[in-house]
Amino acid sequence: MFKVFFIVFIVVPLLELYVLIEVGSEIGALPTILLTILTALIGGLLMKYQGLQVVQQAQIAVAKGEAPEQQVIEGMMIFIGGAMLLLPGLVTDFLGFMFLLPPVRVALAKRWLAKRARDPQGFSYVQTEWTVKDVEPTRVRHYQSTRDADVIEGEVVDSDDKKTDQDDRSAR
Repeated sequence: MFKVFFIVFIVVPLLELYVLIEVGSEIGALPTILLTILTALIGGLLMKYQGLQVVQQAQIAVAKGEAPEQQVIEGMMIFIGGAMLLLPGLVTDFLGFMFLLPPVRVALAKRWLAKRARDPQGFSYVQTEWTVKDVEPTRVRHYQSTRDADVIEGEVVDSDDKKTDQDDRSAR
């Protein structure tokens, strides 16, 4: 665990600083800053678009009765990629974009799931069967407004009330 903290809090910032200095010396300070801001903006848009796609895929998987394991892993990767893009620096931007590219993300998610399948102790949940009946993921329901429709007045009578009324009448 110490190695992870050391890499995240010491090595990555130093590497980012080195790359920013090198790129800044080649293209200038202002273009380097603008490049960092531009990658964050593009990354945010990509994260939103890719995230919505993965959510739709997960909904379809659930509707088919499948566990959305692949989509959950991809969703986590999209979140991590987006977080990396928000951090200032070009190295984390590159890694963040890699997590947002669908072919890279799908391959990494499949590899992670295959590794966990070989090592059952790695699972932190109990696998269950997903069953969803009579669900069509592409069905869209349209409702019509009742503003222009004719209104028919009526009275709702409960069937238990009818029996009570009939019982009262027969007792008389």
